[in-house]
Amino acid sequence: MSDLETGPIGSEPTGEQLAAWVGDVQPLVMRLETWHTPEHFRPDMTVESLDVLEEAIVLTYEPEGTDDSQDFLQGAMAYLGEALMHIGGGRWGWSLSGHPVVCPDPHLRLDPLDPLKLIAAAQEVGDFAQFAQAAQRLRTAVDAYQGQHAGWKPVKEPTPGLDPWTPVEKHPWLAQWLTLRQDGFAAWVEETGQGAGVWDFSPASLDILGRLVLDRYTTQDQISADEESSFIQGAIWYIGEVAVRHKNGNWTYRDAPDGVPREEVEKNIYLERPFINQPSIRKGRAGVPFYYLRATVRDDDATDLSQRIAHLKDPAPDSPVIYRAG
Repeated sequence: MSDLETGPIGSEPTGEQLAAWVGDVQPLVMRLETWHTPEHFRPDMTVESLDVLEEAIVLTYEPEGTDDSQDFLQGAMAYLGEALMHIGGGRWGWSLSGHPVVCPDPHLRLDPLDPLKLIAAAQEVGDFAQFAQAAQRLRTAVDAYQGQHAGWKPVKEPTPGLDPWTPVEKHPWLAQWLTLRQDGFAAWVEETGQGAGVWDFSPASLDILGRLVLDRYTTQDQISADEESSFIQGAIWYIGEVAVRHKNGNWTYRDAPDGVPREEVEKNIYLERPFINQPSIRKGRAGVPFYYLRATVRDDDATDLSQRIAHLKDPAPDSPVIYRAG
């Protein structure tokens, strides 16, 4: 069977093959963007991106059976499937002939969609319209259901590394730390020597904090030596809270795995220190406020903190689907 041959579709997700596929989707999409598509391809799940992908498939993909061609094909299948689920929700399933398919939200009562079959049709027809037409058929079904059920959105099972996700319950250490920082905020404000009105959790207020840090510390080693002080701990919390309030940030804490040498733990900036990520934002970013403080001293730049918060992704417009596991 060649790369582009297809078979009957099965909608029930079973077995290790499906789990392995779902785990590979994010790196497949990343490699598709990096290696197999033109520079103007943007993996933003839009119909326009599908047009660019289909053109690349028709004009440059060759089913040679090489590792490179197989990677291109699988990346295209992964991205096409994710873009369709960005419209109609659902989850990945597995065909009876052994390849992934898309199962739209069950409320739509649609048969599974086969990215491999769509890719084969794109190459055969060559009109650069097959992907967009599939997306439009799905959009029509969604619009029809929404017309009868106001406020409804398709539900999508999140794809690891690609979709927003729901934060888990706070780590016990983090929950306690956050409570201590909240309770100690008034004392921290007094320690800074600034008026309470200065600390309004605005991004601009971080420039004031940056100046205070530079007034107190001249080297990164001094920051590290003072890490457990009330000033630094309060600064870490304040920086993170700005991200929480303006960038949909989420506090996170991770223990070091058992048996990992101390020097290896220190190399991973996301272990044993509170940090901020953006689980509700597609391809959200992460940052560790403690290292933001070190960078401020390293760069001797009072605006470093606000610049790093600005680098976090802005909250996205309302998503066309709801992300829900299970």
